[in-house]
Amino acid sequence: MSAGRITDFQGILSMARFVPHTLEHLTEKRVFPNPLPPMAYHKMIQDYGALDGVEVWDITYESDGLVITGIMALPAVLGEAHKAVVYNRGGSREYGKLTLLNVMRSMVPFAKEGYLVFASNYRGNAGSEGVEEFGGADVRDVLRLLAIARALPCFDGKNAFMVGHSRGGMMTELAIKQGAEVNAAVAIAGIGDARKLVEYPNILNNVLMPLVPGFATKRQEALDARSAVLWPEAIRVPLLLLHGDNDKDVHVSDSITLDEAIKASGGVSELVIYPGGSRHALIRSWDDVVARSLAWMGRYSV
Repeated sequence: MSAGRITDFQGILSMARFVPHTLEHLTEKRVFPNPLPPMAYHKMIQDYGALDGVEVWDITYESDGLVITGIMALPAVLGEAHKAVVYNRGGSREYGKLTLLNVMRSMVPFAKEGYLVFASNYRGNAGSEGVEEFGGADVRDVLRLLAIARALPCFDGKNAFMVGHSRGGMMTELAIKQGAEVNAAVAIAGIGDARKLVEYPNILNNVLMPLVPGFATKRQEALDARSAVLWPEAIRVPLLLLHGDNDKDVHVSDSITLDEAIKASGGVSELVIYPGGSRHALIRSWDDVVARSLAWMGRYSV
């Protein structure tokens, strides 16, 4: 990226070259459900070092007066008419925060296809100011980042999309409900019915109770507000739902029920279920996940 092009972002984003976290940091901070094997980590570092055609930046931006951290992946050569996509990460706190794994799996493939790709850590996480709410006011961090992407001179002014994984699927659905200006969206193993999360003691005790405002006294209200299956009429952009039938973290029924509800309410959705072994991260099916996501966004581009 040329120095002249970088000035296009000044005043909207603060930028610094993306430097991958160390393996020790990722292990100490419990960013992944299981320790990342050193061999896998060093392979990612090697692949990132050989990356061609894409530039990756750490970013900070303002949302509700808070400084929020994130990542931006851009085509190395920018024109004046690029599509944009906001990727919404999963997890909470340090677990699931934006790392090289997110960059290589969920951002670079779209940047290679010419998209401007943006992702937020959400407030309260990874150096961001504020307090995380797991689908509360932090949804505005997603909406703000989308607005920034749409304001950049290299955005084509017409084609913006959203992709979310796990908790990020819920964030995507909430952003759409709150008026996100996107042509279409993709939810990958997304939380469509947050009411089911109370069945997991670890999530109930370590995520919902400490993070969701007023959860102790307004549990049902908070869960309903985060469950798109209860308000499918608000999903008025085409939504692609991708889910593994062996998902132990977010049951596939979340996507099945949401797909049925959106269609019954007159909306547009498509459901793809990956059989056996795919689990929550859809590792074995990831190339197909990316291909279907690109095709979906292509279908709804103008």
